[in-house]
Amino acid sequence: MPEDEALTQEEIDSILKSMSSGEPAEKVLEEFEEENKRVKEYDFRRPMKFSREQLRTLQLIHESFAREISTYLSGRCRTFVDVKYASIDQITFSEFQKSLNSPTYIAIFSSEAFAGSGILQMGLDLGYTIIDRLLGGSGTPLEESRVPTEIEMNILKKESAVMLRMLARSWSNIEEFDINLENLETNPQFVQVAPSNEMTILITLSITIRNVQGFINLCFPSSTLEPLNDKLTTRMWTTTYRHTEEFRENLKQTLMLSKLNLSAILGKAVISLSDFFNLEIGDVIRLDSFYDEPIDLEIENHPIFKVKIGKSKGFYAGEIIQKNKELLEKLLVEESMREYSKRNKDHLNKEKETTVGDEKNA
Repeated sequence: MPEDEALTQEEIDSILKSMSSGEPAEKVLEEFEEENKRVKEYDFRRPMKFSREQLRTLQLIHESFAREISTYLSGRCRTFVDVKYASIDQITFSEFQKSLNSPTYIAIFSSEAFAGSGILQMGLDLGYTIIDRLLGGSGTPLEESRVPTEIEMNILKKESAVMLRMLARSWSNIEEFDINLENLETNPQFVQVAPSNEMTILITLSITIRNVQGFINLCFPSSTLEPLNDKLTTRMWTTTYRHTEEFRENLKQTLMLSKLNLSAILGKAVISLSDFFNLEIGDVIRLDSFYDEPIDLEIENHPIFKVKIGKSKGFYAGEIIQKNKELLEKLLVEESMREYSKRNKDHLNKEKETTVGDEKNA
């Protein structure tokens, strides 16, 4: 203990008590200081509304959301876009408002599963970079921030609408719902989705496009997430994150319709490049197999079957005599997952085209 630090009355009483019981005073003082370290301050004006488990579930949801945005923006901007989950905090709504610069891009959204509205906020440096890439530019942000034009706001509105659909998909492990884009703002002071002293959940995603780095913020007032509080547990996440029967059936149908390359390898040989260029009609190449031996029947360049060569109804044919079941199952599952991912991507592209068509009609 420093010489200029005086003992409190409580510390003096503890030392005197230890002396009467025969316990060393130094040990009692150490225990007292250790107990003080475990005491944490609690501000009743800023109560924590969410437990650690609920925060962990929210983190899992938005880590999935970050991965989806990264894939989507990489395709839209024709360059690699890195989006990562950065942090989650509990702050008041007024603190969130004060942390934002003006102008900025703010999308206010709602859902039937929420008890109020949420906010998706993105810095305009990122916004202008995305717009520049979408319009064929190099993705250079503006030197001075300004309020977006009507055309620029419509472009950002379309992109944020797609992001919000991805957000709904990320939440589907907890609750399935649709998200509606309600309004757009550029001045944080004009946004009032909750009382200034209400606690909110602020999720921050770090996003990097080429040499431009910024953040996307998602703000949920505590009252907005109140209907889902009971479901914000890792237990609910793990139990709901299972393949449904519909998913299994779709995967099976995709697997049955998969097209694979099939090739029979009669034999192999190694020759020099000079011999290869000097080959002529009538030349004979010795293979590494005999005519009466089984040959490999390959699927996507994987030797799955052993077959005997023969003829059937006037055509050359192969009779399967041996099968590698484990390798075949692995190959078919990999191919089906590729087909399934391709279909999901095609479906997402159709959604984008539908959104563009709706905006043009509007």
